[in-house]
Amino acid sequence: MSSALHPIERKILSALAPLGSAPFEALVAAASLNEDQVRRALQWLASKRLVSVGGSVESRLELVREPPELELVSQVSQATAPLTIGQLRGKFGSPEEFSAAFGRARSSGWIAVEGGAAQVVRMVEIAGAESLRSLVRSIASGKTEGSMTSEEMDTVSDLLKRGIVRRVETRTTTVAITDEGRRSSLLAADEGLIDRLTPDILASGAWKGRRLRSIDVEAKAPRFFPGRRHPVRDFIREVREVYVSMGFTELQGDSVHPAFWNFDALFIPQDHPGREMQDTFYLEGLSDTALKRSGVVARVASVHEDGWTTGSRGWGYRWRVEEARRLVLRTHNTVLSVKALSESKEKETRVFAVSKVYRNENLDYKHLAEFYQMDGIMVGQGLNIRHLMGFLTEFYKKLGMADVKLWPTYFPYTEPSLQVVGYSKAFKSWIELGGSGVFRPEVTQPLGVSVPVLAWGPGIERLMLMRFGLEDMRTLYGSDLSWLRNRGELAGS
Repeated sequence: MSSALHPIERKILSALAPLGSAPFEALVAAASLNEDQVRRALQWLASKRLVSVGGSVESRLELVREPPELELVSQVSQATAPLTIGQLRGKFGSPEEFSAAFGRARSSGWIAVEGGAAQVVRMVEIAGAESLRSLVRSIASGKTEGSMTSEEMDTVSDLLKRGIVRRVETRTTTVAITDEGRRSSLLAADEGLIDRLTPDILASGAWKGRRLRSIDVEAKAPRFFPGRRHPVRDFIREVREVYVSMGFTELQGDSVHPAFWNFDALFIPQDHPGREMQDTFYLEGLSDTALKRSGVVARVASVHEDGWTTGSRGWGYRWRVEEARRLVLRTHNTVLSVKALSESKEKETRVFAVSKVYRNENLDYKHLAEFYQMDGIMVGQGLNIRHLMGFLTEFYKKLGMADVKLWPTYFPYTEPSLQVVGYSKAFKSWIELGGSGVFRPEVTQPLGVSVPVLAWGPGIERLMLMRFGLEDMRTLYGSDLSWLRNRGELAGS
């Protein structure tokens, strides 16, 4: 044991051994160390049962100020002529202090008020005031509660409530060396241990015949918190790895797009509530003037108005190119997928995007105005809803999420459509994770695609609620260092 002791531990044991036990302050002086060094070393030594640390609390009374009623009694008893209430009030610093003093002295029967309009104050009985004065002086001189009578203790309780007297506690820590600690101190002194090998010790040969201090491999090491990626970044990296492992290629794109690609190309009508200001961030006064009603734009416009050649009746309104030109912060990453679809045509494609999207949401435990969304599509002959269900099940399984279900739902640009829901242990209920489905012909055919296209778009933060067992996605972007440091443990729970 002695050979594994730190130099500070050995120094404390050497200082404590001749004393047997000592107050903490005396041990600090005897060991010639600072208080923090001794305090930390005592924790190590106590855990090794080489010292025992005890403590005691001593309570004493301290006089804060003299009771104001004693000052009033002194003024009345020492006055050479009778004093009126007004004259007495003028001798106090504040009306409140006078009122408190006058009320207590009068209710105790020490003073009385006589006369008519003059209201003269005279002494009635001074013994009670002198008894209180004697008690106050004895407290100031260090009288303890243990030496007081029950009547005095009742008076002290009142003085404590009024703030005239306060109770001060002094804590004393005493350290005692154990038998094992004494033996360790003697052995350490005899061993002549070397704590650190230095070039001088090696060159001089002073290490010969001496022992190196052992290392306690069971000793607690300080926790170290290095710089790390944010948990959202870590999770996105994991999502990317899953997509790539399943044969997907990542898409990149701008945050600002014409409303045409964000809404119109997805068969979302121009009067849809989701396109209004309360849901979408528009760039004020800006538009894509290069967008013309020709080519793919003309085909999309016709689909909206009468269904074009898709077999649909469309939405039955007059489509406006001015509305399609308006620039918006993308509300979903499907805008990247549909642009990629227009470029790839019918070639078999597997692409995904993980980027920020922006919505004018009211912030709450499961809604943010700026968040990450992953979006993906698969293009290929013969694909159907069962392929989508199989892919999504396998995808979430690779992310460690087995408790997911696929529920039928409605979206303007997919049919059939599925809502992905997952069971949250924190909420003890099923929560929405994202939408999915097969793109409608009104979306694909104007882009020159006639084969099936599977699409999905869950939010990253929603998935992280599931992964980390969180109740509020705002926690992800807070400044709780404890959660950020221990997120690995939370992820495994």
